[in-house]
Amino acid sequence: MRDITPQTPGAIPEPPERIDWATHALFLDFDGTLTPLRDRPEEVVLHAAVGRLLTRALEVTDGAVAVISGRSMADLHGLLPQDRLTLSGSHGAELWRPGREDADPDAPADDSLAEEAEMLDRARSELEPFARAEGLLLERKPGAVALHYRNRPDLSDTCRTRLEHVADRTGLRVMHGNMVSEAVLRGHDKGTALRGFLAEPPFRGRRPVMIGDDTTDEDGFRAAQEEGGFGLRIGGAETLAHYRVARIEDALGWLSHTLNDETERRTEWIWE
Repeated sequence: MRDITPQTPGAIPEPPERIDWATHALFLDFDGTLTPLRDRPEEVVLHAAVGRLLTRALEVTDGAVAVISGRSMADLHGLLPQDRLTLSGSHGAELWRPGREDADPDAPADDSLAEEAEMLDRARSELEPFARAEGLLLERKPGAVALHYRNRPDLSDTCRTRLEHVADRTGLRVMHGNMVSEAVLRGHDKGTALRGFLAEPPFRGRRPVMIGDDTTDEDGFRAAQEEGGFGLRIGGAETLAHYRVARIEDALGWLSHTLNDETERRTEWIWE
């Protein structure tokens, strides 16, 4: 197994030219990986060409494709084709498998879930006055509370510190991403979601390939590499991933190339 200690950007090679997708599974972040980052989450749409690329990946892998995102499941369902894609939302706290219901709506309430919801509600309540005063977006997800500050980069340090203090008081875990900080439930991350999917068909027995662009994807890179696959990081930050490309377009072009998808292979993507 290759070393999974963080590597500096200059030491990270580009990904291999060919992948045997019959023996690999594909795991993808959403924002910054399948779509460019936007100032507000609701401004994001999935480019039609990316949708076709996902369809091609599902065909080549016999369905072993999952999107693992920090977004809520409700958001993902509104943005992605749902017929065959496996999904994880809220940094692993929500899971959805096509053609299968994982939760019984008539099941009795779980006291632990109620306690987790109370922790998140407390965090949101503590952050609301600050977010409102500074014009920031505060998002309550099923498994996290996210403070977005892309519109106020001058407040980055303040936002990170404020959220860290709130998370500490409410018993939540901190995750800092690209101009967003989140207080998330403990015990869930993109790595736990990836491992959970690998234990079941159509992922079981395959080597995972995790593609992402942010620090919140590092747990996924670690899990993929510990399970015999690799991570691909978009962007120049220090990372655990074995491979790196500079831009989202490079990642999508590489994926198109390895899938032998001539119709979607391109050097430039026109984002709508």
